[in-house]
Amino acid sequence: MITSIVIIILSMAMFVYWFRYSCLLILESRLSEEEAKQGGESQDPTVAWLEVQLAHASTPSELDRVRMSLDRDLRVVQNLARSCSELQVAGTSLESRLLMIDYRMMQVWFAATRPFAGPKAQNALREMSRIVGYLAAESGVRLAAAEN
Repeated sequence: MITSIVIIILSMAMFVYWFRYSCLLILESRLSEEEAKQGGESQDPTVAWLEVQLAHASTPSELDRVRMSLDRDLRVVQNLARSCSELQVAGTSLESRLLMIDYRMMQVWFAATRPFAGPKAQNALREMSRIVGYLAAESGVRLAAAEN
């Protein structure tokens, strides 16, 4: 009985570790591809905006404002994907689905750490921003491919 419980707990921990690692690899691979295309010249303006906002966000309410902005951006990207028939035909990739689950998990992590752990909440917002950027870029690539 105890052995079964330990195995179940370890299996769940390994699954969570795999999931987080996979999501981070997906985001890192996209960044590496973009840097290679751009020659590492410029930083994404939304990332720069987020860093400025997080540097000035010292209270939980300011962090909430940044989170609401990210949620709004995600809704815009999702509405764009829904409204474009070319993107609906292509469907969503496995990476996009994994990242949407990760986005929801980061929302929960943000809510849990916001009141007392500012840096951890800021890191959750950074990852949420990277996810929105990935989904927007993927939609753009699919739309461009569909138009050609």
